[in-house]
Amino acid sequence: MFSIKKSTIFLLVAVILFTAALSGCRTKEPVERKDDYSGVELTYYKVFDDSEVMQPLIDEFVTGYPGLKINYRKFADFQEYEKTILNEMAEGEGPDIFSMQNTWFMSNYRKLTPMPQELGGVPSNFEKTFVSVAYDDLVRTNPEGVMSIYGVPMTVDTLALYFNKDHFEDRLAAQGGRPSLTWEGIKEDVQLLVKEDESFDRFEVAGIAMGRADNISRGVDILYMLFSQYGVKFYNDNISEATFTGKVAGVFDYPALDALDFYTSFADEDQKHFTWNEYVVDDDSEEKELEAFARGDVSMIFGYAYGYDQILDYIKINEANGYNSIDKDSVRVAPAPQVYDPEVSSEKRVAYASYFAETVSRNCEHPEIAWDFLIFLTKKDQLDYYFEKTGKPTSRRDMIEDQMADPVYGVFAEQTAFGESFPIVDYYLYKDLFADVINEVNEEGSSKGKLVDAQNVISGMLPEEGYVIPEVKVEENAENEQ
Repeated sequence: MFSIKKSTIFLLVAVILFTAALSGCRTKEPVERKDDYSGVELTYYKVFDDSEVMQPLIDEFVTGYPGLKINYRKFADFQEYEKTILNEMAEGEGPDIFSMQNTWFMSNYRKLTPMPQELGGVPSNFEKTFVSVAYDDLVRTNPEGVMSIYGVPMTVDTLALYFNKDHFEDRLAAQGGRPSLTWEGIKEDVQLLVKEDESFDRFEVAGIAMGRADNISRGVDILYMLFSQYGVKFYNDNISEATFTGKVAGVFDYPALDALDFYTSFADEDQKHFTWNEYVVDDDSEEKELEAFARGDVSMIFGYAYGYDQILDYIKINEANGYNSIDKDSVRVAPAPQVYDPEVSSEKRVAYASYFAETVSRNCEHPEIAWDFLIFLTKKDQLDYYFEKTGKPTSRRDMIEDQMADPVYGVFAEQTAFGESFPIVDYYLYKDLFADVINEVNEEGSSKGKLVDAQNVISGMLPEEGYVIPEVKVEENAENEQ
């Protein structure tokens, strides 16, 4: 990496190169090319994306590096993927290029090679190209106080609301056959959608999959979304301590507690909007609420963009086996409900973002080539192809408007602009902690004590010095030369 003490002229050239690289109109080659790269190999690990999707992109890129070989490996199991990467990197090996969960970058960026400045690694231009949550997650300050880019996203996904159009036309036609835009409205929708019966689970049709964590696969993510919408301050300023149970100036005095109570209220039989219990879906079912939605047993569920194909798969399975199934045309998508009505309020909208970003290992022997490949992957042409093949919403600001026109994925594309997340040190530990908190509320009706316990556990995982390093402010810094 270059020193931050460089001439203004060089920094302006770096800015131009970065803008050109990301727009797909690079003015000159950022890496000194050779005629033959035989013997140079890069290994690329990625989760979920088939080689049929990624290999054409790899093949196109290597035409510019004669003899270069990029070996692609897809993982279908997230836990296996995480374990493999951590074990291999601990041994000084592992992939050169890999996808990493957006929330991991805060605690793992020192295991990575940042984008070199000569390839355009200028954070201010990254912010102009990619949506805000990507900048917040992937641009970190290193121990020397220099801001660098540690990952580039091909997609940014968010939680949205899948709903059964037929149910809404039947019960809420006067509302346009769509869910309400606010949480208070959703509570009213649920009361009209619920159909109770004499069955063991009490519901012929549940209004929404909310309130529990044991039989709702996205339960903890929904709670995270509510934390963000309620204004929870999850950590202190340098992320050396968890602070989410604290009082915050605003509409909600103790926003985390209020968000938790609101979430679990949908599983509280004393509430008018009670709509979910432990019997609606078996907690050991593979996809829990997705299966129930495909059967028509629940009117609304939360999910990410890839959930659409999963729902269609369950519909096909149900039809093939003669089980109850909804019509695929009744599967619709609505934006995540908000605390304030977005049609009249000036308050910002918030959606919870969860995605993978591509990055380069610190063990990579050819980081310039690896980063050149990632810059290539996140150009507009390549991401147009990627969206066509996968339906995964864009990470780039200049593609949002076009993707918003898509009848299924348009909502997800729109929400990328106001997606938010927060750093997570250990995905599974956090998930288990908050699932335990939700379970205790379901069983005992109490919440603050368990929430405080979770906060103490998370604080104990954080280093005393924290994870946030102040940025160096110097006259020649590229950030100040725009």
